[in-house]
Amino acid sequence: MPGFIIHLVEATLLLKYMKKQPDAGWCQEFLLGNLLPDTRLGAEKMISHFWAPEHMDYIARAPKLERFLDKYGHRLDEPAILGYYSHLYLDEHYVDRYWPEILCFEDKEGHPEPRKALIDRVELREKGMKIPFDQFFTSEYYYGDYTRSNHWFVERYDIHPPKFKSLNVGMEEVDPEKLHCVLDELACICRKGKIGDEKEMKVFEPESLDEFIQRTAKTFYEEMARSGDI
Repeated sequence: MPGFIIHLVEATLLLKYMKKQPDAGWCQEFLLGNLLPDTRLGAEKMISHFWAPEHMDYIARAPKLERFLDKYGHRLDEPAILGYYSHLYLDEHYVDRYWPEILCFEDKEGHPEPRKALIDRVELREKGMKIPFDQFFTSEYYYGDYTRSNHWFVERYDIHPPKFKSLNVGMEEVDPEKLHCVLDELACICRKGKIGDEKEMKVFEPESLDEFIQRTAKTFYEEMARSGDI
């Protein structure tokens, strides 16, 4: 899934798209809501990210947006809930649309394979190379690219962690008080990195990833504007 910085880039773009600029309190709650799903870790992300149980053996598990909307769609006028939904929306587009554009998980015979236990390698479509699956989700490749891209995005979009505020969202899927941990980690991430780190990225291209975030943020805003939720 996208890291903290990528989610805040999307949220920052959404705030800029809004024709009537909200006040500072609204923006703070929106940004915090955007980070709320990541207050759950590991297997508990199935709950906070509204994953479908039948896809738990897949390597790519996208949120089921309709499950979130069925439960909280009537509350999208609340900034934290809207921010939460924007997080899930980006994740869904990332897994179901962006990943297929740039990579393909394959079995030993080279056939596309979504089930984690049967994946042998990962084809990087843009770079024309294949990586053994057991090496892909490591600091050398996938997760390392998040680290190498963070400074580029932080500088490009002037990203700053929102200040903590106790949120009374009334959601059983998350613990808003754990935003303290997310914000501490985010502050650390924003201080790390240097110009040129993005040139060492091995899986993603920063411009391609940036274009995806912009496109997704714009689509989300347009959908919410049509429905009257923004």
